[in-house]
Amino acid sequence: MTLMPPPKPLGLLRLDEPEPTSYPSRCLGETGLFPQGMIAEVVEGVSVPDILHDRPHVRGAYLRAARRLQQRGCSGIVSNCGYSVLYQTAISSAVDIPTITSSLLLLPLLAAVTPSNQKIAIICFDSTALSDAHLKAAWPQVDCDNIAKIGIEGTAAWQMINRSDAVYDWNLIGSTLNDLCDNSSLSENVGAVIVECCAFTPFVRDVQSRLRCPTLDIFSTLRALLSQQ
Repeated sequence: MTLMPPPKPLGLLRLDEPEPTSYPSRCLGETGLFPQGMIAEVVEGVSVPDILHDRPHVRGAYLRAARRLQQRGCSGIVSNCGYSVLYQTAISSAVDIPTITSSLLLLPLLAAVTPSNQKIAIICFDSTALSDAHLKAAWPQVDCDNIAKIGIEGTAAWQMINRSDAVYDWNLIGSTLNDLCDNSSLSENVGAVIVECCAFTPFVRDVQSRLRCPTLDIFSTLRALLSQQ
């Protein structure tokens, strides 16, 4: 009998910040999330403020971390920050394995199936930092006028994460997202929602139930593009 080789693990590009002491269900750091396992490489010197402002060292740090993941035998690469979509092409060119930097890569698919008179909403960490360049990195033909962006900037949860020694208070993040959905106009003329921030993934079902429209995140992207569970 010929034994099949064990499946190769998925590689995670993780921001350089203190790792939370625990993760809620359906979060990229959760133990046992993928049957083939996951190994992480820290994107050295890159925290949330660095990537939000596209500081000069960020691109090179991502490329080096991606190459390390390939050398460690990963089957594919995923990032834990949706703003890294800005480096999608560069990372994909630097390695020979599938790479998914952001849920924003689903934009072309959603645009194809969403009625033309409805917008695609993006719930992100900081809407002021999500530029047209990020959207075009995910989809060069994007119609930015048909995108609605909303973020948690200015909130207590945002302040705790937007620092080099980020702190993730999961209860606070969840309640902040609930308030965001309840107090925004996102449900008006929106046909689909993309959740950009990977820290928001544990709360996607709550978001969807409040907005009552298809809501996709990094896990939806993995299932669509890498056949992950």
